[in-house]
Amino acid sequence: MATPVRSEFADDIATVTIDAEATRNVLNPAVVAGLEDALDDISGARCLVVQGAGETFCAGGDVTGVIREATGDLSADALLDRLAAIDDIIRRIAHFPAPTIAAVDGPAFGTGASLALACDLIVASTAGKIGFGFRRLGLAPAGGATYLLPEAVGLATAKELLFTGALLDATQADQYGLFDRVFGVEEFHRGLAQLVGRLVDAPRPVQAATKRALGADREQLVAAMAAERATQRHLLETAAHRECVQTFLDGA
Repeated sequence: MATPVRSEFADDIATVTIDAEATRNVLNPAVVAGLEDALDDISGARCLVVQGAGETFCAGGDVTGVIREATGDLSADALLDRLAAIDDIIRRIAHFPAPTIAAVDGPAFGTGASLALACDLIVASTAGKIGFGFRRLGLAPAGGATYLLPEAVGLATAKELLFTGALLDATQADQYGLFDRVFGVEEFHRGLAQLVGRLVDAPRPVQAATKRALGADREQLVAAMAAERATQRHLLETAAHRECVQTFLDGA
């Protein structure tokens, strides 16, 4: 059985690929377990690149788990445990000691967008998209989005993106400041490789010290995630959540 996460380590560069195209690289338990193992194996990397296989970066959190909870096949506690495991992956990436890049060559949606924002930089192709449509399943923002998104674009813009759930194309995301670099589809991998090369060219202690200095406030991320899960617990009990899931299933 193929693993849903692949990791490569060469020239001090770690590349972690979510390889679950059939489910659009959503963060289900198998993917989360694979990411845990991958992060355990790359602690000495001087740069970490996170990417998704196929045409999607990551289409969200444990969508199947959310549906199963809404239809009575999974307890709320079990779903919240799964959400906590996803949060821990995002926390580990946010606190990774070396520079990190999300390589977004397709949609990053919901908690998948949070995963991208946890990286220091987002490098996208013109096929890249990003959106925070948590409301589609009748849930509040997750994966630290309530902290990471305002940090990236400011509170007013974050409110707009979270309230509307808009899916931004690469041009819009660039204008909002969500994408740090945007390359044409043909130039994407070459441009990404050049940027990675510049990051690993600097002395390891300098990059690590810079990362620590810039990331001091990210300790607030853990508190934001805990607050998000408390909000989800409340929303899971509402009719609005179940209605949104049913609407999602009807349109699938």
